[in-house]
Amino acid sequence: MHSRALARFAPLMVIAAGCETAGPPLEPPTDLAANVTPAGVIASASGSAHRIRSDEIWVLSFNAEKRADGTTTGQVRMDRKDVNVSLNIDVTCMSVSGNIAWIAGIIRNQSGNIAIDGTISYFYVIDNGEGSDAPPDVAPWLRRTFPL
Repeated sequence: MHSRALARFAPLMVIAAGCETAGPPLEPPTDLAANVTPAGVIASASGSAHRIRSDEIWVLSFNAEKRADGTTTGQVRMDRKDVNVSLNIDVTCMSVSGNIAWIAGIIRNQSGNIAIDGTISYFYVIDNGEGSDAPPDVAPWLRRTFPL
């Protein structure tokens, strides 16, 4: 296992959908309809990243699923011992294109002075494949927006 970011994605399909909350449920494109799982999942991403910052561990773990009806669910957990911050994110939005997934949601149960409960946080991950010849996967620091 690498000491760099690790991400695993289910078979990725290009989903041309942002993170809108209004509008009718999304229908999978006709050519993808055969790939929809029995539970209606049309895209998913899960994984973790581990880094050392200032001699302390930084851990990000995530899972997210987008369904054919347009709903997105999942959880993110982030712990940064170097700045004494931890938080959970209830995933409400995900967009997948190729090997890149953008994941967003609402911060809950934060500790520390960087994040605020009820604000939106988002990040992206890039899965660069498996094997010793594959470049490192990418999972940068979480971003935060203004309160809802």
